[in-house]
Amino acid sequence: MSRINISIFSFFFTVLIPLELNSEEEKLPVLGDASSSAISIASEYSLGRLYMAQLRRSIPEYADPVSQDYAEHLVYRLSEYSELRDRRLEIALIDEKSINAFAAPGGIIGINAGLIFHSNTEGELASVLSHELAHLSQRHFARRMQRQKDRSLANSLMILASVALAGATSNPNAILAGQQAITQQSLSFSRGDEQEADRIGFKNLISAGFDPYSMSYMFEKLQSLSRLSGSNELEFLRSHPLTKKRISDAQSRAREFEGSNYRNAIEYELVKARSVVHFAQLPRQAIRQFDQNLRRAKSDKESMIAEYGLALAHSKNNDHEDALQFMRKALNKDKENLLIQIGILEVHIAAANYFEAEALAISLLQLNPNNYPISMLYNRILMNKGDYEKGEEVLRILTLKRPNDPQTWYWLAEVQGLDKNIIGLHLSRAEYFYLTGSYETSIKHLRMALELVGNNFQLTETIHNKIERSHKSIEALKST
Repeated sequence: MSRINISIFSFFFTVLIPLELNSEEEKLPVLGDASSSAISIASEYSLGRLYMAQLRRSIPEYADPVSQDYAEHLVYRLSEYSELRDRRLEIALIDEKSINAFAAPGGIIGINAGLIFHSNTEGELASVLSHELAHLSQRHFARRMQRQKDRSLANSLMILASVALAGATSNPNAILAGQQAITQQSLSFSRGDEQEADRIGFKNLISAGFDPYSMSYMFEKLQSLSRLSGSNELEFLRSHPLTKKRISDAQSRAREFEGSNYRNAIEYELVKARSVVHFAQLPRQAIRQFDQNLRRAKSDKESMIAEYGLALAHSKNNDHEDALQFMRKALNKDKENLLIQIGILEVHIAAANYFEAEALAISLLQLNPNNYPISMLYNRILMNKGDYEKGEEVLRILTLKRPNDPQTWYWLAEVQGLDKNIIGLHLSRAEYFYLTGSYETSIKHLRMALELVGNNFQLTETIHNKIERSHKSIEALKST
């Protein structure tokens, strides 16, 4: 899908910090007043699910279970310190090197992998995510609808339908219609909303144990990038313009706190190393960078991060023996580190050392039952081995834990197809296409499954309910 489609989605739901066009602050309504009745939490959740499905069909997904698992844990940790009442969150990792993040109604958080790549500390990353969570907790979407009296859920769905049509057809006229509808409806959050999100996000950030200066440091990085002529990493600034007041407020808040030893988890450093390898144009570039980092390392921690990055880069370059050596050196510095242990598993799989990989995967799963990245890697081993029944069992358990994860359903369908479980194949594909917004294709697979179930009335009823679910989603997108 083209970048313009992605930008339309971002423009519709991205947390926008508008330019200072008005001289007066907008007075914010108090939570629980009439603004909360503009759209219910249940309606926001339903709208968010529709949006997430359409988003997934239009964005390049950053399909790295290790990074996805880390991002989810970080967002959920931050949400525990937030004022968010409905914590049914979904996190989308987007395969874009530009800096961007956004929140959408119903607990949707989008994160460009470039935000991880460009941040210097976990606190800088968390400062952006805390801001997005504050928009959700303060229900700024509902407040915005209340301020715009002529707005209704149907109007919002109409705009979403325009964007969905643009994504489905690549029709320039549909894209233009979506843009015009968005512009006409003035969907950006108010400056007051943005300042409130900064203030509440900052409070949650320090409550979670991060450096109070993280937010101002992130602003400084954005300013520095903005000065680079021709920089293409500034998608975040295009939708989140920095104002002088916003920057000075962040610095003033940080000066009120004193302390040290703030949270900066090693998992963040390792996940960032993964993004460096991912975005390197050639593996050798990442190898040179981490080799330089290793020579400059002044602590075991810095050496370990460099060795982990070197291992991943060498593995991507098909230098599997070197990759294993560096990964084992990193593990020797932190023998209990799960991400490094998973790294060894990844290298074994890349090197086709399936005997060693299977033994390690089983051992890791015994200590970390149903762990997302380990389970996904274990399934790859089982598929290579031809043990499709076991692979299906592993992924089916995972779908109970992650029912809204398209990747889990995609690979479950693959292994069911190899195992000749045709009904299961169609049901899993139907779920995958439903979660990625292809409702008609989902219905098609459900109908094919229906033809095969025979007299299994319970399963027949379940399939009919899923067909009805897709029809309701289609009708919602057509609402005007």
